[in-house]
Amino acid sequence: MMRRFKLGVVLLCLLLCGIAVPAHATVDWVEDFDVSDATFWARWSESCQSNPALSTDRAHSGTKSLKLVFTGRVGINPGAGGCYLDRNLNAVSDTAYFRVWTYQVNFQADSVGTKMFKFGQDASYPNFWWEMALSSEAMMMAVTTPDPPSFNIFASVTIPQNQWVCLEGRITMNTPGVADGIVQSWVNGVADLNRTNLLLRNAVLTQKNGPNSRIQFTQIYIQHGVGTLYYDDYAVSRDARIGCGGTLPVGDTTPPTAPSSLVAQ
Repeated sequence: MMRRFKLGVVLLCLLLCGIAVPAHATVDWVEDFDVSDATFWARWSESCQSNPALSTDRAHSGTKSLKLVFTGRVGINPGAGGCYLDRNLNAVSDTAYFRVWTYQVNFQADSVGTKMFKFGQDASYPNFWWEMALSSEAMMMAVTTPDPPSFNIFASVTIPQNQWVCLEGRITMNTPGVADGIVQSWVNGVADLNRTNLLLRNAVLTQKNGPNSRIQFTQIYIQHGVGTLYYDDYAVSRDARIGCGGTLPVGDTTPPTAPSSLVAQ
């Protein structure tokens, strides 16, 4: 009884003092790729057969990963790709976080940018493309929308080659018509992109961009670049950063609302 009382007093003090109490992300799903082809294709829809594909070449965990082979620039090099896989979030959302482990085998990003992941909503703008930036192998965000104009947000942290690397990203839609949208990224836990002043969706519907534009699905994409990528342990969340391991990422806390009518027992 005394231990319960002391615990209640400690929690009450934390809340009243406004100290942030960590809370883990609610993860929609984690794809570790250690499944049969039939199970995998029941979760994902594809535009091309055999690339991307499940592979036992290497894995971050388990025995399989997803293998993506890039063979040049689409429209110039025959068979260069433009292939993708789609999977929905558990519900549409104003916010999407992702975490993926990736391995680049002597990879060369293309000068127009190498597409990796897309987040968006069917028949709606904006679309969000996580890419390798303009031959630099640094992760960037390309926001595509007819109105307001499309733009790129460039990163500075290069993705290391020939080793497993943890990539994380966050997209939060703005208040419609207000420049308060957020794009953030991390490479091996090191913060990189951090924009909190973005105008992403309009206050009124204009060319499929409006106040109801949200995030519904993710795509894994093969377009522009040369080399092989592997993805493993791909996870998405709609409420918080997921992190690279089993512990909560540093800084992933939210100050609580001041409580009322609490009784310590």
